[in-house]
Amino acid sequence: MSIATLAANTAQPSSAPGLNPQRWWILAVMSLSAFMIFLDNTVVNTALPSIARDFNASTSTLQWVVNGYTLILAGLLLAAGMMGDRFGRRRVLALGMGIFGAASAGAALATSSEALILFRGLQGAGAALVLPATLSIITDVFPRAERSKAIGVWTGVGALGLGLGPVLGGFLVDEISWSAVFWLHLPIVALALFGLRLVPESRDSRFLGLDIKGAILATGGLLAVVFGIIQSGDAGWAAPEVVAAFGIGAALLAAFALVELRTRTPMLPFRFFRQRDFTGAVLIIGLIFFAVIVTFFFLTQYFQLVQGRSALTAGLFILPMAGMMMVGAPLSGILSKSVGPKILVSIGSLVAAFGMVWLTQLDVDSSYGTVVIGLLAFGFGGGMALAPLTDTVMAAVPVDDAGIGSAMNDVSRELGAALGIAITGSSVSGLYRGNVEDSLTGAVPDSLVETVGQGIGVSAVAAQTLPAEVAA
Repeated sequence: MSIATLAANTAQPSSAPGLNPQRWWILAVMSLSAFMIFLDNTVVNTALPSIARDFNASTSTLQWVVNGYTLILAGLLLAAGMMGDRFGRRRVLALGMGIFGAASAGAALATSSEALILFRGLQGAGAALVLPATLSIITDVFPRAERSKAIGVWTGVGALGLGLGPVLGGFLVDEISWSAVFWLHLPIVALALFGLRLVPESRDSRFLGLDIKGAILATGGLLAVVFGIIQSGDAGWAAPEVVAAFGIGAALLAAFALVELRTRTPMLPFRFFRQRDFTGAVLIIGLIFFAVIVTFFFLTQYFQLVQGRSALTAGLFILPMAGMMMVGAPLSGILSKSVGPKILVSIGSLVAAFGMVWLTQLDVDSSYGTVVIGLLAFGFGGGMALAPLTDTVMAAVPVDDAGIGSAMNDVSRELGAALGIAITGSSVSGLYRGNVEDSLTGAVPDSLVETVGQGIGVSAVAAQTLPAEVAA
């Protein structure tokens, strides 16, 4: 099915037969809401070394601090998108904002890594209610002729959130403490809630029910699979708990597929996947965010724990990638009609892939000039690809199902991010532990080898309590 055919499905929003004179202000409110959600994807990264030192947290624990948010967010997005379509997108967005704000305050006050992970999960639940509603409301108030431009702006502002996260996080960690990165969200929540006064309510006029079984099975299956991936870094792929997690996850996801095929109102209508443009766009978005979040996760630690730079410097060093995403996304929205989405996605993906390959050449003493070349290429290419990909997903579904289309777009982003941290984090953790054991076994006590093997943040804490020659 072509993009032109898909566009015909959403030629004019059903709940807005005329142009909404406040649609650009509404776009600003929706972009601010998305900005906050994407900001939270990365603002915590520069705080991870401080969290590791305060809570003596292992690499696996730090992965859960990140994935406690992204995994719950990804697992609940489909159900949240359907809730917005059924009960009102503005109403669900406001509820999500309230939950997100309360959970942010809880995370700031956490006194253990377990409590922090719990509140990160609650943040994810609130974010799941917010994110699909933003894109659904944009689809509802903008006519097809303007929608690609509006989505380009939405994507660009989201990229700004991703990029400013490490900078703001680094500044707050250096000047205050890691808890300040969570207090940061509260004024943004208040401003977005105030702006919702401009937003009209919209919903699916068909009054369909909720797919509760599907939501439970999808969330449980995703949790089990990613838990198994994360634990494999510590216990090995053949460990009983890892095998059990994969088995449970596979069973739950298989049951989810059966439920979706049989229910009258599925949370994930599989008919959309018959459209190659829709399926391809969802997969590529997931791959791009796999790479984006992995890059943020590791470079913030690389700059701080490997090269010894401050948290603020680490955040500033990553900012060029987000800056180029802000250039690439709106530019592709403008060029989409004249060039076509397939060409834009192909060029953007190739440029982003070049950036990733370039970053594989880094070592301990690499200069920032080497790093920034890869960041600029990846940011521009990723931004150029994401806007037309998002527009393709939203064009593939009728406007009454905008919540489902938006949720699928967001699921691909968040699941790609969660799997990126889980898979790459586990692989790096295993390599690190193997190198520690090879280098230190016999040279220091076995108990110290085990401690240092938990992660580079843990080893930094341990080194502070050791004699100088052992610490070195």
